[in-house]
Amino acid sequence: MKNWLTRYEAIVNFRHQRGEIKLKTLSDYQRLISFCSDVWGSRLLTSITVSEITEAIHSKAIETPHSARRLRINLSNLFIEAQRESFVPLGHNPALVSKFPRTSVKTVRLSLDEWLRIFRCAKYRAPEYFQNAMLLALITAQRPSDIVKMKKLDIKDGFLHIEQAKTGEKIALPLSLKLDAISTSLSEVVDMCSSSGPLLQCARRKRVNTWSISRWFKICREQAGISIEEDRTPPPFREQRSLAERLYRAQGIDTRTLLGHKYQQMTDQYNDTRGKEYRKLLLP
Repeated sequence: MKNWLTRYEAIVNFRHQRGEIKLKTLSDYQRLISFCSDVWGSRLLTSITVSEITEAIHSKAIETPHSARRLRINLSNLFIEAQRESFVPLGHNPALVSKFPRTSVKTVRLSLDEWLRIFRCAKYRAPEYFQNAMLLALITAQRPSDIVKMKKLDIKDGFLHIEQAKTGEKIALPLSLKLDAISTSLSEVVDMCSSSGPLLQCARRKRVNTWSISRWFKICREQAGISIEEDRTPPPFREQRSLAERLYRAQGIDTRTLLGHKYQQMTDQYNDTRGKEYRKLLLP
């Protein structure tokens, strides 16, 4: 296993250098390599069984359910690459036939009423830039990693251009984009932000980081008295992306393009309220 992991690490590093995989994907593979080294060490790659992989995946699921699903996918990719390099026979992929981990999502969705309560609290509790960060997150429906990178130079011909850090998808949002639920447009939010450089800047005119906005969201959420059910996880900053999708879909906006998804099925996952709200029947 160790000889193959050394070779596999060289392969993924080479692909990253060529621009075939993003930094986030490279980090996922590096964690996979570390995991395999810790669990199977010097074992032969062909000696690792389906039951051993299933056990490792389900042990991971107890700690972090979503990481377990990703582990199964990445392990399968590892064996596929090993087949290409002749480290294992063709068709040998025990990860592919391992039992898929069952996971339950415990993170609670964010409602508009809760968002408004957190937003009002932020005015008195958080730094000046934080309300702008919440508005950008809700109106653009982008991830925190993309929110903090937005800058005035990204605005061309009336559109805010975004290259998503996680997927590399490129989308352009019109400044006229307006979220009716809060009666605010993207153009209005941009005008509220910094006049130059990054849209979100702290007092020292430095770009805000994702850790900072996540921390202030947690503080304001707690100060606003947002309550959740026992054994559930309160909504983090990134849950504004799901809320935006639900609000814009009701407004008739193409949310698949807005979120930068290739497939509608992925967008529909954001539309799932996870039992948070009633689904209303609207009469014609």
